[in-house]
Amino acid sequence: MLVAPHTLSIITTHRCTAACDHCCFDCTSDRGHPSIPIPNIHRYIEQASEVKSFRLVVFTGGECFLLGRDLDDCVSTATRQGFKSRFVSNGYWATSPAVARRRLESLQSRGLLEANFSTGDAHMAYVRPEYVRNGAMAAADLGLTVFIMLELHAGSRFDFEGFVGEPAFRPYLESKRVVIQNSPWMRFNGKESLAYTREYMQDMSNGRQRGCSTILNVIAITPTESLVSCCGLTLEQIEELHLGSLRERTVGEILRSAPDDFLKVWVHLQGPDAVLRYARSVDPTIGLPDNSAHICEICRSMYHDPKVVAAVMRNPPPFRAALMQEYVMNLVKPIAESQFDSSTAAYKEVCTVKRMRTMRKTALVPA
Repeated sequence: MLVAPHTLSIITTHRCTAACDHCCFDCTSDRGHPSIPIPNIHRYIEQASEVKSFRLVVFTGGECFLLGRDLDDCVSTATRQGFKSRFVSNGYWATSPAVARRRLESLQSRGLLEANFSTGDAHMAYVRPEYVRNGAMAAADLGLTVFIMLELHAGSRFDFEGFVGEPAFRPYLESKRVVIQNSPWMRFNGKESLAYTREYMQDMSNGRQRGCSTILNVIAITPTESLVSCCGLTLEQIEELHLGSLRERTVGEILRSAPDDFLKVWVHLQGPDAVLRYARSVDPTIGLPDNSAHICEICRSMYHDPKVVAAVMRNPPPFRAALMQEYVMNLVKPIAESQFDSSTAAYKEVCTVKRMRTMRKTALVPA
């Protein structure tokens, strides 16, 4: 497969300290959830070093901090192989500033460079938002790049102003040592009804026109050790994204042997909305997803409708060759370290508290 991914996302486990409503992987604290054996995590990181385009290893879940000190060792392996590393966590372990700093000092000493946290309505039922603040501030004090994802939907009751306005936390946001980002909380197997305002859905649609930044760029490993061509929230629900089992072949072998897929390239360059619009021009009976804001929800709708793939395969778009040429040309451009870091700088410019506040106002239905 023609691919030059820059990130390996290791979904270490589907076990979590939380059981968020509408969790994308239906995670709970149940020990029966699948997890990648620790020796295999090390092996897959070492295998990834044979794919020269990889720059970053992400440890996520579930909750990757349930690995305990094995997480530190995995970060060490990533560092030895020349990778940057990041974790994604709900912050349950950051019960105080001192506890958070001690835990992160160990990871930083192993080479960890980035910390991502998640909070919002679903998360705060299990983890206090103040723990996320503790973790974020400790990470920033240690010089890590820090992002916090905030859930957002029309009925959100999360105290945004209370969260960002905490006196000790505010300077971190003002200096952009900690960056917050709203993200649509997406429907899965949850109990609460989720909806989005029309204005917010339009804002999200406008942002999707640039294509999907993760498919073919971020390769994921699931807890059942499947290699997947995207780290998107719906990856376990889209069979076409799964490339093969790492229990049978290496990371490099799977990537080299996977067939080229124009549909993935199209989503990568122009997003799933573009594919759906074209398919509907061929077959007007194809429906468009209703009340959807997250790009992964659009992608799931696209892949789950057999008429979409049939329409595209039966009547390939006239610009197919041009898209493939654009994709190939992008692959042959070497990724400079400065280019790889530029996306972080761009997020810091865009994801200001003021902008996130404005976005939340358009997204929320007045109480």
